[in-house]
Amino acid sequence: MPPPSEVPQEARRELLIVLLRSGRVKPRQLGVSRAYVYMMKRGERPVPDHILERLLELATDDDLAQVPFFTRYVDFSRVRGLDVDRIVRLFLEWARANPASAKLAYETIGLELERLGLTGRAVRVTEDHMEEWRLFLEARVREGRMSPRTARERDRYLRRALEEIGWVLGPQRVRQYLRREALESPDRAAHEAKALRLFVKHILGDREIYEAIPSIKPRHERPRAPSWDEICRVIEAVEWPPAKAYLYVLASTGMRPQTVQRLRVDQVRLEERLVWVWSDRGTKRDYFDFLASRAAEYMTFYLEWRRLYLEKHGIRSERLFPVKRVRLYSEIYSSMDRVLGYRFEPRLIRHRVTDHLAQYLSAFDVNALTGHAPRSIVEQRYLQRDAREELLKRYDEAMSRVPCLSSSPP
Repeated sequence: MPPPSEVPQEARRELLIVLLRSGRVKPRQLGVSRAYVYMMKRGERPVPDHILERLLELATDDDLAQVPFFTRYVDFSRVRGLDVDRIVRLFLEWARANPASAKLAYETIGLELERLGLTGRAVRVTEDHMEEWRLFLEARVREGRMSPRTARERDRYLRRALEEIGWVLGPQRVRQYLRREALESPDRAAHEAKALRLFVKHILGDREIYEAIPSIKPRHERPRAPSWDEICRVIEAVEWPPAKAYLYVLASTGMRPQTVQRLRVDQVRLEERLVWVWSDRGTKRDYFDFLASRAAEYMTFYLEWRRLYLEKHGIRSERLFPVKRVRLYSEIYSSMDRVLGYRFEPRLIRHRVTDHLAQYLSAFDVNALTGHAPRSIVEQRYLQRDAREELLKRYDEAMSRVPCLSSSPP
């Protein structure tokens, strides 16, 4: 190491900054005040020889390697050949004596090296990344591939995960964080994993990090689907025509409640007993469904009631159910309370319909009616009227087993 007189002030100041940034030196260790250290750092005061000597005592080879003036005095071969070899040997000896803790220690070391950007693939998330992410979500919503609510959830869970991780993404770092989260809250971890996977794939485009994100699937017990007896008792008990027609459509088609609430009158073809939806909203698709015989009969009555209702209230609407959702559900739930003494969610009717149709139709037919089949194949197979009429016959045979949906008892 050169004598202090040969070290320029700029090199002294750079070394001081390196040690301050790493936290390896404090003002009290140098015997000066915090204000004086700040002035030396800013170049407003020179770094005296005695302080330089103290800095050199505290500095490691890695610290010196960051200052151009001192790099010539760092023996890199000694660091690689002596220190690293000695550290590895010590770690291996400890690992043999502590096998249960060795794996955790290894993962922790790898995680810290990844965080420092010294190994593996680590990416620091910047404001530019987050702005691109915002635009990406807006585009998804605008294209109809994601609902505004889902976009807000993805953004919220991504930001939470990034804050916890420290805004630095690496394979091991992400994997360990999500596994730890899954122990505390599987639901939250699953949401964060989805958001991170979307962000890494479309914004960072990093395959290594993407493949490291674990798939987390919380285990939830599937709610019990109501029996046909329960569904039919509620349908028969409901008196308000929109609520009764709404339940008839749910029980006939197994559609999602949101889909039924968005239906237009022109999407219902009573002469064919056909509900022609043909909607593709990203992960939720609806193509077409049939109305059971009893449901179609009631829909004829309901459409006339609807016409008179709109005229009476001076309403212009194309929706099949031009009433508020809260009123629909209020009528349905009050009927459940009266005839059952308990309630079930109308969305669970979809499970009963799907399970029932699966007993009488092929898997592909069921997937087509429930919106789970590929659009291209459904278009190729069912756009022809003959094919739909053949499917309707099999559908009627299945629904003839449900007393409140069939015109004649089985």
